[in-house]
Amino acid sequence: MYRLLSLIIMTLWVTFAGARDFDPNTKWPYIYGDFTEGTIYFEGNKKTEAQLNIHLWGNKLHYISESQKILEVPDKGVIRVEIGADAYIFSNHQLVKILSVVDNNLVVEQVKADFDALFTGTGAYGASLNSSSATDLSSLDLGGMNQPEIGLLLQERDEGSSLSVKSVYYLIIDGMQIDATKKSVEKMLTDKQKTEWKAFLKENTIKWKSSDSLAKVLTFIMNNK
Repeated sequence: MYRLLSLIIMTLWVTFAGARDFDPNTKWPYIYGDFTEGTIYFEGNKKTEAQLNIHLWGNKLHYISESQKILEVPDKGVIRVEIGADAYIFSNHQLVKILSVVDNNLVVEQVKADFDALFTGTGAYGASLNSSSATDLSSLDLGGMNQPEIGLLLQERDEGSSLSVKSVYYLIIDGMQIDATKKSVEKMLTDKQKTEWKAFLKENTIKWKSSDSLAKVLTFIMNNK
């Protein structure tokens, strides 16, 4: 844990607000529009560099192998991942992006894709997957699955059906991940903290999808433990 926190603090100069440069779809269900040069840090002061991306089916880490196959990196032993200017850690076996660090605790973001919408009704994606007009799609047709070659995946990148994505925010406090919502925060407060919390909310306008606001919330929690 100490090594993880030290490595995070060492990279605080990095701007963590990297924007997605591509709208993900079923043929390219990735956060980044291309596989990007990155570094994986492992336990035991080991690291490796590779072309990396995050697959939205489970927020898993993928890399391009020497044979140009797309493979998954297991989360065991991984303490941090850097992709371009963004830094990630595994939390609950899924990658989350670090937005803020407060007293060795974190505000993180996870990008989630609405895969369920592909299987229900017509909705924003047109015909249901159960329809004959949508037989080209299935859960197994998601790009990046089954160790495909990167060249083929790139050829088909623009041919998929759109995926709706959203950002979900969490606080990681003493290694525990909680939803970054007013309800979840208030559940963890003691009676004494709740009194101070009410005063804090009067003095601060908290936007629960703002990294700056969430950093203030995390600072409040750390200062009132």
